[in-house]
Amino acid sequence: MSTKLCLWFGLLSGTFVGLFLGLLHGVACCSPPQVPTWAQLALDGLVVALVVGVIAAALACLLCRLPIVAVFALALLICTLVGILLGPLAYHLPHPLLALAVCALLGALIGRLICRVFCTDARYFARVTS
Repeated sequence: MSTKLCLWFGLLSGTFVGLFLGLLHGVACCSPPQVPTWAQLALDGLVVALVVGVIAAALACLLCRLPIVAVFALALLICTLVGILLGPLAYHLPHPLLALAVCALLGALIGRLICRVFCTDARYFARVTS
């Protein structure tokens, strides 16, 4: 797989997680709202990231004629980590645009790291170890 594909999966899912969970801060009318638990925020981030990841993987498979199982497995792995790790972070950042920017960058970094671990060429390891 291409490193760009992993980077885009992480960037897109991180962007949407940052935007949607950053917008959860509603205007409190009469009393301060109850802060959601870490598990609720991680679940919200996971749902957002998986929806975006499935759509992005489907578009990647349709437009670039890539192998379906490999692309979807990679997208689900990246989006699962992005949703669980960045969901609580996005909620606790003070401004939604800041959450969008930070989560987009961290999502791209997570995508790059996942690609570095799972998408390396076997010949590269043969050259390094010998």
